[in-house]
Amino acid sequence: MRHILPALLVSAASLCYVTPEPAHAQIEADEIIVTGTRISRAQSYNEGAPGVTYIRRGDFLLLEVFIESDARERTERLAEIGKTINSFLDAAKADPTIEMSILEGATVRTLTKSNYSQGISRGGRPDTSVARIRVKTAIPDEVENSADLATKLSRFVDKIEETGRITVRTNGSTSVSVVDPFQYRDEVVATIIEEINTITDALGPEYVAIIKGLDRQVYWDRQGDIELAFSLPYTYEIIPNTLHSKQEWPDD
Repeated sequence: MRHILPALLVSAASLCYVTPEPAHAQIEADEIIVTGTRISRAQSYNEGAPGVTYIRRGDFLLLEVFIESDARERTERLAEIGKTINSFLDAAKADPTIEMSILEGATVRTLTKSNYSQGISRGGRPDTSVARIRVKTAIPDEVENSADLATKLSRFVDKIEETGRITVRTNGSTSVSVVDPFQYRDEVVATIIEEINTITDALGPEYVAIIKGLDRQVYWDRQGDIELAFSLPYTYEIIPNTLHSKQEWPDD
């Protein structure tokens, strides 16, 4: 027998499964890059890391690439960068396991000959321009870590010829992306409820749990090389089932 308070459970579940999220309606199918960890998120929001998370593998591994030109004239720099972008796109066409991308905020977009200029900025030295793009590959189910995939991406970048005043480099670090992360809300809620049910079952029928936060936005963080942790900022309290009312006082 489950001991989560029925009325609260129904109310929270109806919010989580039925209530739409208008703010995310237009980006639910987007691919989102994940850079932070649970610890970094907890530190940013001055809260503890979530006690229960739903773990799943990311969809893609991405390697950031910097294409820099220090040609004297800006028009020449942009022309060299554009030519190198074309080389990347042509190489990706020849390898079906590689895709070229560019970031718009945290959203991953397909790199094209028309949108690469969005990633161009001034370089770290005078009279330089640099384009930032991403090389990515899908994360197969049988892969245990990112080492082989990262090596594959690095080798792909190394094959691109540097012409003129172009320098192609990476910083060696990889990112993980996930398509439509909001779709995992149901799994997150189910994982949280399963955990709380385990605790209340162990305590016995004399106790119930009051849960808060299941109606809040699901969030996600990177865990390890290729896995992601999904959670909700939920809280719960175990109380005796003989307690018919509970008064909460504001903090001083």
